[in-house]
Amino acid sequence: MSAIRTSSTKARFSRRAFLQRVGASAAILPLLHAERARGAGPGGFPKRLITVAWSNGVAQASFYPPGDDPTASPILQPMAPFKSKVTLVAGIDYKIMVDTGHAHDGHFSSATMFTGTYKNIGGQTSAATGPSIDQVVADAVAKQVALPVPLLIVNVQGKSTSFRADGTRNTGETDPARLFQSMFASQALPAAQLAALKARRKSVLDYLTPELSAFGARLGTDDRTKIGAHLESIRQLETSLAASPAVASCFAMDPGAPTDYEMSMKVFTDLVATAIRCDITRTVSLVWADDGGSAPYTLPFLDLGGTDMSIGEVHGVAHLERGFPPKIKVDTWYMTQLAYLAGALDDTIEGAATALDNSLVVMGNAMGEGSVHNVTDIPFILIGGAAGALRTGRVVRVGSWLGGTTSPTSSAPATLTSAELLMSVGDVASAAPGTDRGLTANNHLLASISNLMDVPATSFGAGYAGTLTELA
Repeated sequence: MSAIRTSSTKARFSRRAFLQRVGASAAILPLLHAERARGAGPGGFPKRLITVAWSNGVAQASFYPPGDDPTASPILQPMAPFKSKVTLVAGIDYKIMVDTGHAHDGHFSSATMFTGTYKNIGGQTSAATGPSIDQVVADAVAKQVALPVPLLIVNVQGKSTSFRADGTRNTGETDPARLFQSMFASQALPAAQLAALKARRKSVLDYLTPELSAFGARLGTDDRTKIGAHLESIRQLETSLAASPAVASCFAMDPGAPTDYEMSMKVFTDLVATAIRCDITRTVSLVWADDGGSAPYTLPFLDLGGTDMSIGEVHGVAHLERGFPPKIKVDTWYMTQLAYLAGALDDTIEGAATALDNSLVVMGNAMGEGSVHNVTDIPFILIGGAAGALRTGRVVRVGSWLGGTTSPTSSAPATLTSAELLMSVGDVASAAPGTDRGLTANNHLLASISNLMDVPATSFGAGYAGTLTELA
């Protein structure tokens, strides 16, 4: 006989009621099958949006696949395990920058990347005039459900790409230890009391384990397994932070030594995946590398070669020439970080799907090619299906992209050689003002993302109305 679901039994098994009783934060338990997420879709689990920004363009000839497999290129190979969940969009441009005479200001495009707006404020410096897509989606979700962190903003290195409606840049978290504390510290206990408990028991998990075990015993096998795996991941996070003082320090002014940068990328990714898993947030803005200069400096663990900063430093590598082998190493490393994020979400089972299936990760670069700083042909990678709203596992070529179309509403797959791919780099951006450059504004992509996240839009940002209908 099925149990009768009354208000009292629901309260008894409610994870929120349990966490409130033991004085723990929402991050202690993941979303469970036994309880539907607030404001969720028909499947019981919510959609999430994660934007990721990195810089210095890509070695295009080794980045874009020649056919329709979105991971069939040297640089994108780390994403191969997720190729059925990847959508590579080729031919997106920061058109508003090109149209205002800033076609090669790729180091100053962070204000445009996810807002579709641009305002030059002197020299190459720019500002946004409207909200970013993460802010818009977070605001829409906030109308349905009050989450502990409506919008999680993380700057591993560089300036935030998240902006409010008035164009003000949102502040991002730069310290993984501080983010860990804010996510897992008790919301009910005074700070001094919590610190005393942790000092005695060494770990917030040590304090909560007896209560968690008793709570899990009331649940089904799937939920008990999920809780166990989740607690182990938190334990690993806590241990890694405690064992790495450099990672636990603040990165606001400088990402620190390259090995610290490498570790902070992993820790921040784990924290973001935990926040998604526990429904602390449904919207995340991640910045992995600065758009305004050479950071993240040298990456010796990649063995880029060279004895001076002009070669060993990432910005210098990007300037050397198109497709230069060390740049391929850098780009491939970033794709490895993206694969790690995708894996962390895909390992989280949500009913018949995963957290990655129910999410949309959007990764964009500050420029197309580092050697020319062009803001055309920007690499955008979409991972996840937004709960079935996006058709994945393909390459979508639009606008001025060689082999694509001149319309922002359709695409035609083509097989291109590396030489042909290189021919198009920078050519459109260098065309004389007033000519038909066939550019596809990132505004179209942002409007499409808004619709995929159930925030209806026919335009996004400043001008350039329209969507990429093939993404539906």
